[in-house]
Amino acid sequence: MSEQHGAPSTRSGSSPRGRDQRSAKNYLIDRRFQLKYTGLLVGIALVLSAALGLILWSTSSQVIEQSRKAVKQGQVTVQKGQETVKRGQQVLEISRNLTTAVRMDVERQGNPDLIKAFEEDTVDDERKRKEEQDRLVSDAASLKEWAAQLEQQANEVERQQRDIGLGLLVVLSLLVVCVGLAGIVFTHKVAGPIYKMKRLLPQVGEGKLIVRERLRRGDELHDFFAAFEKMVDDLRHRKETEIATIDKALAKLEASEGDAHREGVAMLKSLRSEMREHVEG
Repeated sequence: MSEQHGAPSTRSGSSPRGRDQRSAKNYLIDRRFQLKYTGLLVGIALVLSAALGLILWSTSSQVIEQSRKAVKQGQVTVQKGQETVKRGQQVLEISRNLTTAVRMDVERQGNPDLIKAFEEDTVDDERKRKEEQDRLVSDAASLKEWAAQLEQQANEVERQQRDIGLGLLVVLSLLVVCVGLAGIVFTHKVAGPIYKMKRLLPQVGEGKLIVRERLRRGDELHDFFAAFEKMVDDLRHRKETEIATIDKALAKLEASEGDAHREGVAMLKSLRSEMREHVEG
């Protein structure tokens, strides 16, 4: 708003900061009225913000809980995979022991062809066992890496929840502050016209029937103020009609003679002057 209600400052040398403070202060014309409804708006904004915050926080908490469950499941899977690898290693160790025992028996028999065939089978079996062992180790490493990724994702979700919570708190706080400031500005548009009416009504009660003040552009209650102005205009028109009647009576009395007439003329002139003063403000 370019213009504020209230008395202007008489000190031309005031600092810009002082003028800004007075301008902001002038927005609170009727403190009780404005703070009452601004507080109501802020209260509604706080309730809605708290409800929205709780909903978002609950949703993000459920997502984190699901991520944690997935991490635990992954850890269980990794543990089972490691146990499988361990059992595979034990089987390989038993197989090697059996192969060693069979080799010793074959060597005691002293059959070169049998020894050669056994050695070929042993090499092939050892190769297969080695491939199986490598596959189990690779699977266990992949499961462990997957569990680490799940853990990292869960930590990332928690960090994002904290960031979202902080951002949500800041945004909702700014929203509440903006609602409060908007409430003061909007109620100012109503309190300003009411403030003017409070000043004008006593003047009308004293008989001053000239309304020199006008509402600002952007103020509310223009229709109400227009009805008030029409009332004052009607009263002034009635007073002017009464003055015209008195003028006619004075003209007739002035045409007569005598002290009584002159005294009556003086009284009527005094009354007329007082009524004219009220009409003209």
